[in-house]
Amino acid sequence: MRSLRRRLTITHTVVALLAVLLITILAGSLIARAYLDLSREQARDLSRGISLRLVALYRLNGGSWEGVQPIIDERLEELGLTRRIVIADTEYRVVYDSDEMQAFGSQLPARLRAQAVPIMPAVQNGPLRPNRFRQPSGLIGYVIVPVGLQYVTVAEQGFFASLLRISLLGSAVAGGVALFTALLVSRQVTAPLRSLTQAVRRLAAGEQHEPLPLPADAELAELAQSFNLMAAELERQETLRRQLVADIAHELRTPLTVLRLQLESIEDGIEQPTPATLGSLSHEVGLLTRLVNDLRLLSLAEAGQLSLNIQPLDAAELVGHIVGSAGPRARQQQIALHLNQPNEAIPPVLADEQRLAQVLGNLIENALRYTPPGGQVWLGVSTREHAPPATPTNGTTRLWRIGSRATRRLPPTGALTPIAPNGAGWLVFEVGDTGPGIAPEDLPYIFERFYRTDRARTREKGGSGLGLAIVQRLVEAQGGQVHVSSIPGRGTTFYVQLPVASGVVVGTA
Repeated sequence: MRSLRRRLTITHTVVALLAVLLITILAGSLIARAYLDLSREQARDLSRGISLRLVALYRLNGGSWEGVQPIIDERLEELGLTRRIVIADTEYRVVYDSDEMQAFGSQLPARLRAQAVPIMPAVQNGPLRPNRFRQPSGLIGYVIVPVGLQYVTVAEQGFFASLLRISLLGSAVAGGVALFTALLVSRQVTAPLRSLTQAVRRLAAGEQHEPLPLPADAELAELAQSFNLMAAELERQETLRRQLVADIAHELRTPLTVLRLQLESIEDGIEQPTPATLGSLSHEVGLLTRLVNDLRLLSLAEAGQLSLNIQPLDAAELVGHIVGSAGPRARQQQIALHLNQPNEAIPPVLADEQRLAQVLGNLIENALRYTPPGGQVWLGVSTREHAPPATPTNGTTRLWRIGSRATRRLPPTGALTPIAPNGAGWLVFEVGDTGPGIAPEDLPYIFERFYRTDRARTREKGGSGLGLAIVQRLVEAQGGQVHVSSIPGRGTTFYVQLPVASGVVVGTA
């Protein structure tokens, strides 16, 4: 497996070297082109100056080219140049070569003919192109100053060699700087990744997670923050798992202990199997049965394996039955139980009748359990295009349950409540009480399994802590949402939002 740091180092270094090499090639090409342009300009000026003097010499000698070398040397000395000069007659036969590369009388090569400048009284401004049919009038010969990289002088060769050495040295220095920079950058990039790897290993080994520091880079900081959130969530889930196991063991241990003690008392003859004793045993068995059933129902709902019979229901009739069933207990506890319904007709709701009754029954049971004598509990139902506003009143803390996520961030009104899938709106069941309310720090956890706002309560007084978790799962399974608002000291209200069944209205107020 290749190292990311090594790959980053090699990549940065190669890219830098390629960039330097490309710049060197381009610079060399530009320098060579500039040198050729300068050489052509020098050759043109030199050819013109020599041509004027060679015309005078040719006339003075009566058509002879003797004494050419002194004139050429004098002109080169005036200009401070060291160049190769070739003189040819009108037939392109060499009569003089300063470097003696072409023999006297030999034919001028084609590559030099292209650079030939005619020697004549009226010298042209540019090189003369050979013409097979005629020659310029008054032509006495040609002067050639070869231009090209192959004709560079010793001094020019030294210049180009120095330039090459400087380029190579610059490339080496740039490569070293690029390598150092690549090592520095790769180390800076991979250091948070190494820290993340070590944190993952510690987390996998079961060690306590220490939050990672946030790097300066935005992407790495986002990665570290996401890992910290994930580790915190894993730690919370592990805590919940351990708490779940402990709560289940505790909930099972209490009735099992009572059963064991009573059965041992009967076996030892201390107690007789009277109807009262058997009733006590039956009560403990009922507690165990209910706890097991609640756990099974919750696990099926969370696994998506809960069997539901979703159909249009008469909401008004359903809430009437629920309030009627809870009435005796409310009167026994001296609590006023009300049914609030709007004046307009209530449309049918899409839900499972048994599960919806279980949801509302659990909420009313919780409200009756926590409301003191003389208080009030109500169950209301209303239709709305959207769910109730998400903005709480003064002093209210509201917890939204969307899917399986809980958040205390309050979005704009209606942001979490889209139009119902069938386009007919929502039916909202409202269960409220005038009890002590729920503390803001407890609100994010009230839908967790076995969570009780008051740990001092017993199972008989405070329930098993599964009721709200079951409510939340059952509502979600029926395509709805549940949220709660609470004002400490003034009461709590739960809202169950389910889609309306489009069609005939089956109930009236």
